[in-house]
Amino acid sequence: MSCKSAIYTVNTGTQNVAAGGTLMLGSIIRRFGCSVNLNGNGINLKEPGYYDVKASITAAPTAIGTVTVTLFRNGVAVPGATASAAVSTANNPVTLPIAALVRENCCGDDSTLTLVLTGTAANVTNVAVVVERI
Repeated sequence: MSCKSAIYTVNTGTQNVAAGGTLMLGSIIRRFGCSVNLNGNGINLKEPGYYDVKASITAAPTAIGTVTVTLFRNGVAVPGATASAAVSTANNPVTLPIAALVRENCCGDDSTLTLVLTGTAANVTNVAVVVERI
């Protein structure tokens, strides 16, 4: 039997993230149910069904260019779950919102969700993630 579940994680510490680096998700602020949990820099999905994922990232690229954050499921980019911003001044903070619906298949194939930064390296000052099994 599956259960309703949700998790809210936050990291407000400054992270110096290189292009291709995985964002640190921080600590659990709220969590209920048995289907989601924080495991290192990823959120594990443990029950079959659909999961609503929302993330907000504040990043200040260390150089002029485009900074991008993408949601990954088991190391594969989730289609459309990407946010980008171009900056013309280094260290100019931007907010990158991501929203996606992820399906977890049955039969014990647990998944891990991560956020990966690409484009320009950045100082990330806020990562907030909500995952809710719907």
